[in-house]
Amino acid sequence: MKTLSMRKSAWLVGLIVLALAQCACNFATQLVGGISGQKSDTLQPASCDNKYLPVKTGATWTIGNTQISEIHSISHISATSFQEDVENSPLKYSISWNCTSAGLVFPGTDSNNLYTAGTGVTIPASINAGDQWTQTYSSKTDTYTINYKALGEESVTVPAGTFTAMQIQKNSVIKGIGTQSFVNEDGFEWWAAGVGMIKKSTSYKSNTNTYHLEFDLKSYQLP
Repeated sequence: MKTLSMRKSAWLVGLIVLALAQCACNFATQLVGGISGQKSDTLQPASCDNKYLPVKTGATWTIGNTQISEIHSISHISATSFQEDVENSPLKYSISWNCTSAGLVFPGTDSNNLYTAGTGVTIPASINAGDQWTQTYSSKTDTYTINYKALGEESVTVPAGTFTAMQIQKNSVIKGIGTQSFVNEDGFEWWAAGVGMIKKSTSYKSNTNTYHLEFDLKSYQLP
């Protein structure tokens, strides 16, 4: 596996940061196991309800590894959308998710970029082992095609605790608009009901470099 150089990998690293933000924010309704999190009786708009993402104002998650630590929180919930605020000092930005009857859609827009709506959903309204789905969208600089497959549930331990989580196989192709640049993303995510995505293990391969990313859920708090 090659080591990323500062000159050749800026584009790839930027996409990895976006992927980290995307994948770290899938959090939901019934705690299976872990160190924190309390049920809330506050009802949210029905269209934003999701088993794998608790859309509650003030819900907060800290994710990362030994080099990266990010804080994600939920705010500005409406019947059709909500906002995810991300802090990775000194970087701060916000992402708008869309809520549909088919599931939750990332992205809508964020404060760093403008996305063009595509097809499919990020987190379906219901997920069973064997389910497969695809999402596409584009930004000002890149196009995204993301394929998901639910493999089944298993027990997973991360710093935030031990959870029963659905293992999701994920493959993405990210292409630079108007260029030959691309990134292939291959790996796995684990989504726990009532908590969200608790673990990610992914390899990113561009036309010049390969980079592996792993991160875990460190802590979380549900209002």
